[in-house]
Amino acid sequence: MEFATLEDIIRFAVQREETAYRLYKTAAEKATSIAARKMFEEMAHEEAGHKHAFENLNIEGAERYTFAERPDMKLAEYMVDLPFREDMDYPEILRYAMKTEESAYKLYMAASEMTDDPKLKRMLMVLADVEKGHKLKVEALYDEKVLTEM
Repeated sequence: MEFATLEDIIRFAVQREETAYRLYKTAAEKATSIAARKMFEEMAHEEAGHKHAFENLNIEGAERYTFAERPDMKLAEYMVDLPFREDMDYPEILRYAMKTEESAYKLYMAASEMTDDPKLKRMLMVLADVEKGHKLKVEALYDEKVLTEM
């Protein structure tokens, strides 16, 4: 993957969010439990919002972006990838979502290392930080709803 322009980055980010949106919508339609369906619908809604945000990104916005210092439980880093299944339970859904967001974060970070253009690097790092925020949100849900109930 090579990003030569800001438009390339934004186009890729929008496509990624659209793919995630479709995945979560399909998962919601196929989910057999009400909790799983609700979780996937919420995630699809969030991805639609992310797509809209990425469509409206610009260099000035990236330059004004403030990176947040957030604690990272690193739960996703210790979990193995699991394939999507229609009958996933709630903990599996959260693990699947964590790994998806972790993968997006790593992708944007790796891409940021591939460019010497400081503006493109900044934009990729902003996208990575947004994806990291998504991962942290799902990890917090997992900690609250799964780990504390074990």
